[in-house]
This record gives sequence, structure tokens and C-alpha cells, in this order.
Amino acid sequence: MTYEQLLHILTNYISEGLIYIDSSRKLKLFNQKAKEITGLVLDKSSSHSAGRIEKGDIVIIADNQLGYDDGDLTSSDLQRIGIKDKSIHENDMFVGIGVYDTPGITPIYKHLPDHLPTIDFSVSAQFMGFHIESTIHSADKIMSIKVNNMVFDVSYIKSVGHLVILDGQTHEVKFFQAKGYSIRKETIQEILQGKPFLAKGDEMEDINVINMPVDDIIEYDELTERMDAIFEKKEKEIIDAFLDINKRPTLCSLFPIMEDKNVLGVLIKIRDVSEIEELLKDRNKMIEEVEKIHMNLLPGNDRFPGADFSEIVGNSPAMQNVKYLAYKASKIKSNVLITGESGTGKSQLAYKIHSLYKEESPFIEVNCSSIPPTLFESELFGYVGGAFTGALPQGKAGYFELANNGTIFLDEIGELPIDIQAKLLYVLQNKKFYRVGGSKPIHINVRVISATNKNLSDEVRMGNFRLDLYYRINVFPIEIPPLRSRKSDLYLLINKILTKICMEYDIPIKEFTGTALNKMLQYDWPGNVRELENVLERAITLCETPILYPEHIEIDAKENKTTLKILVEETEKRAILSALEEFNGNKQLAMEVLGLGKSAFYEKIKKYNITK
Repeated sequence: MTYEQLLHILTNYISEGLIYIDSSRKLKLFNQKAKEITGLVLDKSSSHSAGRIEKGDIVIIADNQLGYDDGDLTSSDLQRIGIKDKSIHENDMFVGIGVYDTPGITPIYKHLPDHLPTIDFSVSAQFMGFHIESTIHSADKIMSIKVNNMVFDVSYIKSVGHLVILDGQTHEVKFFQAKGYSIRKETIQEILQGKPFLAKGDEMEDINVINMPVDDIIEYDELTERMDAIFEKKEKEIIDAFLDINKRPTLCSLFPIMEDKNVLGVLIKIRDVSEIEELLKDRNKMIEEVEKIHMNLLPGNDRFPGADFSEIVGNSPAMQNVKYLAYKASKIKSNVLITGESGTGKSQLAYKIHSLYKEESPFIEVNCSSIPPTLFESELFGYVGGAFTGALPQGKAGYFELANNGTIFLDEIGELPIDIQAKLLYVLQNKKFYRVGGSKPIHINVRVISATNKNLSDEVRMGNFRLDLYYRINVFPIEIPPLRSRKSDLYLLINKILTKICMEYDIPIKEFTGTALNKMLQYDWPGNVRELENVLERAITLCETPILYPEHIEIDAKENKTTLKILVEETEKRAILSALEEFNGNKQLAMEVLGLGKSAFYEKIKKYNITK
């Protein structure tokens, strides 16, 4: 047994992928785990023989980004299955069924030019005796092709071209796509161009890559660039970098193998990015890197730049959708209504929409809950000199005037008094207003972004908010989910806030123990991100060691119970007030509609201090 054979046997039992490339850029080691990560070795639960596509074969495709990681598939390639649609372009989402090189059979397909990151996109049909479904599950990052009762799934990070072929003669599954298709030269385009494919399952032969040039197996990308930099002694070693192997992100470390100051080769240790979730529990420092890679790998990244939303933390499907809607809102001038509980980041999102639309223009933020009712009109619309006692002689421009040709952000718009709502409606409809005490109209060009933690539909029903104004401001609604419904974002948020606070205090970055993280994960965060920031700042201030323990995190289940009680009481009080208002203060009718007895009703009147 040679030394190299012994090395291969020993490294096959290691739980991390190992690849060794010598100075001639040839592969000298490619262990079993590396083959599993790159797809050279596949699960044998399903199988097909080697072969190639032939006339009459049924072709099923699911591709979430045409032209990327599918062999540069184009609309002209789709003509081989009868699709001659000139509106299909690069980057489109595509699902379809057709027959190879067989004119006269109408294909079934859909394509979506500008897709939502979380949309499920599918085609389902009875086709030539089969029930076929081809689906892109964007939120779960799974491509699924179903033929009768057989299901062929492929998971992905950014994009993938999934393909299943049914033999036109035998109606058996002739080919299905699986991880590692780039190495096997089995992308959709290559298969449709008639290139042969290898067997899978029991018939699958081990692909021997030893002594092959690295460029024949791994596409030239940042990984090979960094490897070349080590060979050229421009870099020493690289630890835990997120690098692509054939467009599949992996966690890589690269080490030079030296002899007498010469680089004999580079050893690459790789780990599948899908294992990162477990890694995060033990290594807090990697959370920020995960955030970066996820932002860069969002579907439709060319139309949804991750860098634009780097400060808005969260990669859960719900937050991806929020960011996508915000990005879309930034491309138009429609009025936007942002809803969500207190502390979810409505102000931050409003400014991001504005800055992506026209950053150099004015952005005026107005907190409607902090303005006294008597001052609303003068604050929003300004006044002329001498309009009222105490008015400045020269008058004063209001917030709308200051926001001209830009954006006015009306935070907590649900607090606007009814009479001011009418004036605001006039401004939105007519694009003009009058200063208090003035007779000359002031014409404006202002985009309105509103935000509220109230349910404005309920406020409309209770008569607290004008229906016509609600329709005016709710042209483009965006709802930010509470933190308790997207706990997968907690790791990223915690790390981001922790780093920010430590930098502000000019102290070394601290780390959490697993039990401290678990304590925060089990909490519902009724105050959302704002509460999380406060808890972390207090913990960092109190902690004098580099490690944060559960004792530093001052939260417990009692806070959730208290919050629930407060929410119930607020809802109860609002229902009583609404009933009294609906029946013009008639308490008898109010208690009847609420289903309360007289004593219970009056106890609650007293409890909530309802005096009129």
C-alpha cells in the first residue's frame, strides 16, 4: 500500500471535507466528506442509469434564476422542449414541462420576471398520462418536482436549475438533477444540448478526480483566486472564509504546505454551509459572516441588493419579504404605510425607503404622538406672522413645507386628531395647503410615509380614523413582524447589537455562553428590537468579563405574563370606549352589546378611569 493510498483511507473517516492541490494545480486528495459536500457522492435511495436525452423524452424544469447555475440556460435552449417565448429572459423564475425535439406537443410553463424572495411558484398539470408538479419553494429554498407519487427535491442557497427527464418510450424516470451537477457536467443546458449523463444510485461509479487539474473540477472563482494567492505567497493562510465551490457556498480554510520556504501545495478544509446553524450555537463570531452571505445570496439579488439593507438585520422569510417590499417601494413614489408593534424598526425602514428613492432630498420625521393637539396644524403646515398669540413675527414653515420635494414620515399617525386628519387628507388630494392665518396656497411635491402600531382598520370602525384618509395613506402597505414570530433572526440581531455597543463603549467584543443565548431565545421580546437593545446594553455594562452569562440577561417569563395582562386590559378598555361611543354614551346599551352585567360593567368603568 502506497503512502497516498493510506492517506486517502485515513482521511475518509474525517468529518470535514479535505482537498489537497499540489503546485502544478492538480488534485492529490479529495476525501469522502469533500465528495459528499460537492456532490461527487450522492444518496443511493434513488437511481437511474447513464444515458443522454432523446427525442420524445418528457422534460420537467424548475429554475429560480435562468442563466445562473444551470449552465447559462437561455430561452433558445428552451426551444428544444417547444417553448418559443421571447419574453423569457435571464434571471427569470421558470417552471415548465415539455417534450424534447417533438414539434406539435404544446408545453406547459410559467415564468416570473421580477420575483418575490418568498413566493412559492409552481405549475401543475396532467401531461401525457402523468400528474406533474414543478415547484419553487423560495422561502424554504427547495426545488420540488413531483411525477405521480415520486418526488425529486433539490435544496439550494441562492439558485439552482432542477431537471427531471421521463423516458418517452418506457415512461420511466431517465434522469433527475442532484447536488454536484456542475462537477458531473450535468447542468440543464448541457443535458438539453445532448451531453451524456452519469448513472446515480447503485449503478453510480466513483468519479476519480485524483491527478485531475483543479479547474476541471472546481470553477474558477474566489476560492481558486485565494488558493493562487497562497501559491504566490501573497496570503499565508485563510481561516473560516465563506467561499463558493461551483456556486455552492462553503466554509473554507486554506493552509499552505511548505518545504524550505517553498509552497508545495494547498490543503483546503471545507464545510457545507447548511451545517452553519449548528455551528452558530457554539461560535458567536460567525453570525455576522452568515448575515453577510445570506444578504448576498437572496434570490433576485441583482434587483434586490443586499448591501442596501445591511443595517436592517434579519434573514427570516418574513424579513426577506419586508426588505423586498421596501426595495420595491423605494422605486416608486406612492404613499407607504408601515405597520408593526412598537420597537420593530418602522422609522429605520421608512428612512431606508426614502434614501434608496432620493437620498439627497429632505426627510422630515414627525412623531404625531408627541405634538400637543392644539399645535398640530401649525406644526404640520406652519403659520404666518401674527397668526396667534406667541407666533413669530416672520412666521414659520411647517413640516410639510420643509419636506417639499422629499419625504415626510408621519410616525404614529394613528394619534392624529380627527380635525387634523381632514386637513391632511386635503393636502394629499390637492398637493397644497395654507399656513395657519394665511390666504396664499403653498403647492408641494411630497411623498408621505406613515407608520403606526395601531390597527387602523379597527380605528376606522371605532370612528377614530377617517376611512378616506386610510385609503390615501395605505397605497403600499408593509407590515414588520414582531421579533417573537421570527426568532431565527435573533442570532444575527444579538451579534449586530453586541458588536455595535462594544464599539461605542470602546471595549473588546464580548461573547455569549450557549445558556445565555438559549435564555434569550426562549423569551418572547414584547418590546421587540428596542427591548433587545436595552437588555443587551445593560448586560454589557454590568459584565466585567469577556463572557456574558445568563445572569447578565435580566429577563424572565414574568415579564411576558405582565405584558399579556396589559394587552388584555388595553383591549378591554378600547372595547368599552368603542361601545360607549357607538351608542352616544348610553351605558345600558353598551353593557348589553358587550355582554356584561351591571356590576361588572361599572367595575371596569372605574378600573379604567372612563369618565365620559
